[in-house]
Amino acid sequence: MRRVLMAAAIAAATVGLSAPAFAAVTLASYNGPDLNTKIKASTTDTHNDQQTVYGSTLLNGGSADVTFVGYRSDQSTAEAIHITDGAGFASITSSPNNAANNLYSILIDITSSDFNQYMFSIQLVNDGNITVAYTLASPPGGSGYADPITGLHQNANANNTYILQGGVFTQIVVTSTSPIKEFKQNSVTLGTVPDTLHPVPEPASWALMLLGFGGMGLVLRRGRRSGKPTLMQIA
Repeated sequence: MRRVLMAAAIAAATVGLSAPAFAAVTLASYNGPDLNTKIKASTTDTHNDQQTVYGSTLLNGGSADVTFVGYRSDQSTAEAIHITDGAGFASITSSPNNAANNLYSILIDITSSDFNQYMFSIQLVNDGNITVAYTLASPPGGSGYADPITGLHQNANANNTYILQGGVFTQIVVTSTSPIKEFKQNSVTLGTVPDTLHPVPEPASWALMLLGFGGMGLVLRRGRRSGKPTLMQIA
């Protein structure tokens, strides 16, 4: 009996220790559905062809709570940008008034709410790498680059879709090593709780889980063979 109880305790503790470990902030290719909130071009602040333009989290565009800010490759020099509602989403391009397309970075700030996921599609002029920097809501606050920090490679003129998740964000900056031809299909999950629908167990957690379940199975088999109480009966 003492051995059965000890084995059961070890198995239960092992399963408890293997609680899912959530991955860091990540940027990944995405083929899923649009997120809950589409970002539209604002109908209340229609300033256009300047460094800062405005979008809306309302379906009718009746707010100006999303700020898009354009930058050149040094990420400090302003680049005038143009916003339209392309295919039902806010679409950002370099302003047609610019002599050349020097749009390399776009800052996105949703002023009405924090958010825990951001989906976007992007088209590049040349082959390039896409990276995303982020600022986290407080607490814990702080900022950093989404994994992989080296970015995701994309071919010229391809329309690739990505999703950022793993934290609660106040703003993000999407940057490319190639001029951005179009930044579109923006949608977001608003909220103050990180996305926990898809926890990613670490390798050590997988090992602990397998060990724990194996231990529980051994206890149950021994209990049946000897006629002694099982885990449920012991509890």
